[in-house]
Amino acid sequence: MTNAPFITYNSGVNTQPTAAGDGAIRAVLFDLDGTLVLTHIDFSAMRAAVVEVVLAAGIEREAIEGLDTLTTARHASAILRERHGEDEARDLLHRAEESMIAVEMRGLEGAEPAPFAREVLRELADQGIALAIVTRNCRRVTEAAMALCDMACPVVLSRDDVPRYKPDPAHLLDALQRLDVAPAAAVMVGDHPMDIQAGRAAGTRTVGVVTPGRPPDYFVASRPDRVIADLRGLLPFVFGAT
Repeated sequence: MTNAPFITYNSGVNTQPTAAGDGAIRAVLFDLDGTLVLTHIDFSAMRAAVVEVVLAAGIEREAIEGLDTLTTARHASAILRERHGEDEARDLLHRAEESMIAVEMRGLEGAEPAPFAREVLRELADQGIALAIVTRNCRRVTEAAMALCDMACPVVLSRDDVPRYKPDPAHLLDALQRLDVAPAAAVMVGDHPMDIQAGRAAGTRTVGVVTPGRPPDYFVASRPDRVIADLRGLLPFVFGAT
């Protein structure tokens, strides 16, 4: 795996690790969808489905403006809990979750590994790097996507497996605890600014993957430690090459 592609900016993006210390990387945390596997999940349709559930429960649209889809469901549930009690709040969360899963499952048709994903995972594992996947996908879709792509990982934490998920750093810290690796010796790899935000908050180093169709400066505002065009670019970063 040579000639790994990197993307550079002339915009003052930090290229030094944000985590404390200069030690070797011992663990890599990966996002799943868009990073390791490529699905066709329609996230706009997912949000619309959740908003429909929330509005039908009597929650005002203004109460969920600007929130991401998962936070929308949880915030609406909290409002309903205050107004009508735990049963109605739990019911809203269940209906919202079912609507999200339906969209996620439809998006699995034609799922495939991201370019070089399996090769990079294998190389990292062969070199003794601990691996984990931290994803906001549900457990059912996560397992199905990995099976479709013939992919395995020793630690996989979906949104169903943790009380708080990305961009909350607790999602990453839970994975690192299971790997028995300190944040300063880990790197978070993802295709969304939320992955970079979570990694920085957790104290890991961060790598952004610019997926096809996105501009080269997609991560400028997020300021990851490294930006790569595909996963081959991760290997020199992990193994200390320049």
